[in-house]
Formats: sequence, C-alpha cells, structure tokens
Amino acid sequence: MELELDRALEPLRRVLLERRTAGYPETVAAAVEAAWAALAGGVDTPGLWELGVLSDGDFLEARRLLAEVEQELWPVLRLPATVEGRDWALARYCLWDLLDGRLDPLVAAERVGFELCPADDPGSPLRPVRGWLYRAEDQQEHSGGLTKELVAELHDLAARLLAGPLS
Repeated sequence: MELELDRALEPLRRVLLERRTAGYPETVAAAVEAAWAALAGGVDTPGLWELGVLSDGDFLEARRLLAEVEQELWPVLRLPATVEGRDWALARYCLWDLLDGRLDPLVAAERVGFELCPADDPGSPLRPVRGWLYRAEDQQEHSGGLTKELVAELHDLAARLLAGPLS
C-alpha cells in the first residue's frame, strides 16, 4: 500500500520540487496532471481537487494551491527540507530523465551542472557534471557536435551519481 501511495505522489513531488526554479510551474498542466495522479492513487485532499480542475493559464492559483497541497500532504510527501536537498532531488530527476532519453544531454548537464550545483561548493557531488559540460561545449565549438563517446561518458557519470550520494 505504501509503495502505491509513493508512486501516486511522485509526479506531485517533482512539481513541488520545481517550485523554486525559474519558470515555475512550467505549465499548469503539469500541476493538474500531478494532482490527478495523486487522486487516482487514492490521495484525497481538498487542495488536490481544486488543483485538478485549474485551467492552463491560471499560474497564480496553481502556485497557491501547490503550497496548500504541500502543507496538506507534508508528512507523506517526504520532501527534502533544505535547499541543497531539494536541488539534489531535482538533480536526481534530471539524471533519470537523461538516462531514460527524455532529456537532451546538454540540457541535462546545464541544469545539473550549473543550476543545481552550487557554484561555491567545489566538493559537491554534482561538480563533475559541470566539468563534463565544459568539455562538451569545447567539443561542440571545435567539432560541430557531441560525440557518442562523450554522451556515453555523461550517461556513465549520471549512473554513478544516481548510485552514490544522491540516492
């Protein structure tokens, strides 16, 4: 039962983690989909029902309702409490999307290496992604694109990160 609940809440967790990033929420549709996934999985709160019927352009109401839903479901959501923890959780999602082919390697590397890796922390486990990105940018500039080998290196790095301190 707990695994089913966890699976039902996963899209909502992701949308809530994205709240502090630029362009949040990307679309109201993502928040509405997350609400319906949670409802379909047996989670039932007033905020989820309200969120589930929003129109696509209602960003302000989506933000308000997501904050309300986060409060309603805080104990079962198990979201990281710190900014660093939330960044690592978002990096995990991004790396999974990379490995699943849902995210372009350069887009994933830029998100993880620059947006989610703290610039002032040379010891961050995400730092190697930034190094990969510098090599990729150099290769694009001089070779006109990424080689399969360099993309494979990023996939290997993503798999190691997911198996290590970010998991």
